[in-house]
Amino acid sequence: MQSSQDLTEDTVRVDAARCPVGPLGTPFDAQFFADPYATYRRLHTEGPVHHIRTPDGVEAWLVTRFSDVRKGLGDHRLVRHVRHAKDTYHRFPLPVEFTKSLVREDPPEHTRLRRFMNMAFAPRRVRALRPRIVEVAERLVDELGEHGETELMASYAAALPIEIIADMLDIAQEDRASFRRWADVILGIDPEEMREGGIGMLKVLTDLIERKRAQPGDDIWTEWLEGKDDQGGSLDQHELIGMGFMVLLGGYDPTAGVIGCAIHTLLQDPALAERLRKEPELMEDAVEEFLRMFGSNHTAARRFAAEDVEIGGVTIPAGDTVLLSLGAADRDALQFDEPDTFDIARNNNRHVAFGFGPHYCPGTELARIQIAVALEVVLRRLPEMKLTVPAEDVRLRPAYFIRSPVALPVSY
Repeated sequence: MQSSQDLTEDTVRVDAARCPVGPLGTPFDAQFFADPYATYRRLHTEGPVHHIRTPDGVEAWLVTRFSDVRKGLGDHRLVRHVRHAKDTYHRFPLPVEFTKSLVREDPPEHTRLRRFMNMAFAPRRVRALRPRIVEVAERLVDELGEHGETELMASYAAALPIEIIADMLDIAQEDRASFRRWADVILGIDPEEMREGGIGMLKVLTDLIERKRAQPGDDIWTEWLEGKDDQGGSLDQHELIGMGFMVLLGGYDPTAGVIGCAIHTLLQDPALAERLRKEPELMEDAVEEFLRMFGSNHTAARRFAAEDVEIGGVTIPAGDTVLLSLGAADRDALQFDEPDTFDIARNNNRHVAFGFGPHYCPGTELARIQIAVALEVVLRRLPEMKLTVPAEDVRLRPAYFIRSPVALPVSY
């Protein structure tokens, strides 16, 4: 699961053709969208911190080295609340109800909201989901039939986490069909589509909350509705909506992206695929290496310097936007030997795919379980699966926050 920490109304997908030209560096360009890792290698050689302009026109400081990124993720001077931003900062057009969430807050308010979010991912709840995850993965493969062709992102890699997150939040079956479309446009570039997708998702969440108020049960909504913070306070309506939004979007999209990228890798490396079939005990280590190499959270949610902050020898002025590049950090040769090589036996694989510090993704164990189950089932059930297009023609979503294969056309 990606980290829900990296999803807000400020999450944006961009079109390379719309990247503005300006005096600052624009690393998120067409070359980046085709192969971000080549851009990361270049940035690593040029320095630890880069003054850039994002494709949507925001000036920011991009931090790329592992040591600086990990430290920055826990630095209390790099804050989330927009009140610390300069006037030049702008947000994206999702409903205001989605903006009151822990991803946009700093302690102590973040600490308060995090207690409620952790309820969704309590160890007992996550452990109880594993049989359901296996059941859904097996059913999705059954539905493909014994042979044929499919677009595997829609039919499997995305369908699995959508089903599990929808189960967690008791999303009605008729609304699940729209969920991926809503998520894709919310992470899109068209303001009107983003707004419409947000409105659709907001209606589902609002109706759910009202239903759970009237009919409480043994579910996360009831825990959120009945839960109290240390001061005896409850979540208000906007905070409840923010909780549901974060679990929905954060629990689906990043996990789907890692599953898709991992399958794409395995289809290009039959020896690795066969090794994992014969030695399933290696799957846990393989998942960590897939997360390091292909974690779909490429850039942590924006932060703002609450005061002048020095990073990598560069002074970042108070109020400036700071982007911590998780994707670049996890390919840093100063931290990982041969970082662009998949090494299932890698030592010291202390990646930051799920972040670090107070905003560390609360859904990490659920994400790990879903990725492992998805890979184990598809390797066992579809051993003859092949891409029906050249591997280099598999396009990734043109984004610098959350990256995912657009489609995986395969035969089996």
